[in-house]
Amino acid sequence: MFTNLTMPGRRLAGIALLLGLVACAAPNIDAKHDVRGASSTGVVSGSITYNGPYGAYRLELVSQASGEVFRIEHGRSQGLPFGLGGEKVHPGLRRLGSPFAVALPTGRYEIKSWHLLSGAALVSSTAPTGVVFQVDAGQAIYLGNFNFVETSRIVRLISGAKVTMSDQAARDLPVIRSDFPALAEVPITQTLNPEARIDNLGGASDARVSITVPLFIPVR
Repeated sequence: MFTNLTMPGRRLAGIALLLGLVACAAPNIDAKHDVRGASSTGVVSGSITYNGPYGAYRLELVSQASGEVFRIEHGRSQGLPFGLGGEKVHPGLRRLGSPFAVALPTGRYEIKSWHLLSGAALVSSTAPTGVVFQVDAGQAIYLGNFNFVETSRIVRLISGAKVTMSDQAARDLPVIRSDFPALAEVPITQTLNPEARIDNLGGASDARVSITVPLFIPVR
């Protein structure tokens, strides 16, 4: 069904700002969300997992009708959760990461790109994913698992990553239903064939790093 590492800080800030402005963050549905009663939206679910540094692991989806971009994200780019211990393994996924379930307007979508923001590093996909899916009113679909893996780093900053998209429905769907009660009794259609797997989703990664050098101004 699915038909260099260095750059000035101002340029990176501009890219990060552009990513934030162009993409509309899609929040997870709450327990009161009426999936089947919605006349203009459907629910897209799946999971984001990772093997690498803590950060913001992001998928960007584009509506083929309107061109609007929606962002699905796990984590955040700065700081560690839960103190110095970092993030804990999700008990249901048995991996670092989390499930997602977001309501999107009906229509056809393409997974436009993926991004990993960790500290001063921004790692992004470089090629079209070719993944297209349909969102229908009052229905829920399962996109699959998106597993981010660190492939390289320079000193302590990540400089490369890859993403595998695969069918992990046997593991993910019980977790999704448990974490999002609004989906507990709703049929969830699988968009991936059983055991389907797409390695290197979005091609090789491109990394940009901003290193800020403090400027000390003497005070009279």
